[in-house]
Amino acid sequence: MSMELTLAGFIDLILRGGTFGVLLLLIIRFARRREFGSLCATGILFGVTGLIEIILNAPPVLGMLAPATSVVVGFQQLHFITLWWFIVALFNDRFRWQLSYFWPIAVSAPLIAGAALAPVGLQWGFTFGLVLLNTALLALIIHTALRHRASDLIDDRRGFSLALAFSVPPFTLLVFVTNLISVEGPQLSALCLVYSAVYFVLTLGFSVWLTTLKEGLFQRAANGSVPSVVRGELSGADRLELDRVVKAMDGGLYLEPGLTIGGLADILHVPEHRLRRLINGGLGYRNFAAFVNDYRIEEAKRRLADPELAREQIIQHAFSLGYASLAPFNRAFRERVGVSPTEFREGALTRVAAE
Repeated sequence: MSMELTLAGFIDLILRGGTFGVLLLLIIRFARRREFGSLCATGILFGVTGLIEIILNAPPVLGMLAPATSVVVGFQQLHFITLWWFIVALFNDRFRWQLSYFWPIAVSAPLIAGAALAPVGLQWGFTFGLVLLNTALLALIIHTALRHRASDLIDDRRGFSLALAFSVPPFTLLVFVTNLISVEGPQLSALCLVYSAVYFVLTLGFSVWLTTLKEGLFQRAANGSVPSVVRGELSGADRLELDRVVKAMDGGLYLEPGLTIGGLADILHVPEHRLRRLINGGLGYRNFAAFVNDYRIEEAKRRLADPELAREQIIQHAFSLGYASLAPFNRAFRERVGVSPTEFREGALTRVAAE
């Protein structure tokens, strides 16, 4: 194997070294945060798998591993999965590890093994399965990044979601797919150079965005509750306007089906951008849906504990509280209370009967 260093190889080496250094800096930054939690853990996993992928995708390493491409594909697959984990944790303020997050590993492991070990005539089926799996992961990543963008109260995160959804995941999928295709010689060197350049730009852009932010991005209470906020930091006009928001919600506006941040802004005649800032900066909420759900779940607890409403169906409570169906009500209730509405009502009414 020739070790001659061409101009393209030299540029590729510089770009990989720069990307390696930036990722390493991000990993250290995540690891040193005081409020270390799931977001930092997923960020470290994504960074570490990124470092490994940088090394494995270098032309000399690809040449040495040519008989064992399953190693490269396996680490790239893990990198894609950790990207999904990181984005879920980034945009879900109540993220907690669950077994359901590990399904891509269970699905991809036999596909990678089959693509490497199956007879030549059958390998294409396993390879196609891997492409389908990662296409599904790509769709999940974009959906996760954009799902709650309209109700997100953190402007920096709202803007970042668009750039993230349509840059990193498609690029990662492209790298994965092209590595499943046998490419050699000058074409391989050119592809590696393009990968290095794009990866460097994306990583540098993300690190600049992350390190100039944004402490609010990482603030999470241990139980997922809203962190305390000093309302005295608001101006007098802001406090008066925020009081209007609170009074409107206390008056039952949260029961309005399909209530959005834009709808509330229209009702209160407050510019939407200012309403986002008031709810986030004055009350500590990071997402408008969480703000509304807290009101609704408190009212749900009161109704479910009321003996006069003991025969009311759970789905009727969901509809009357502004939910479009039972599933989101059950999910929101369990996230905040820790049990299902049915379990909560049974416990509350049992205590009432005992008294």
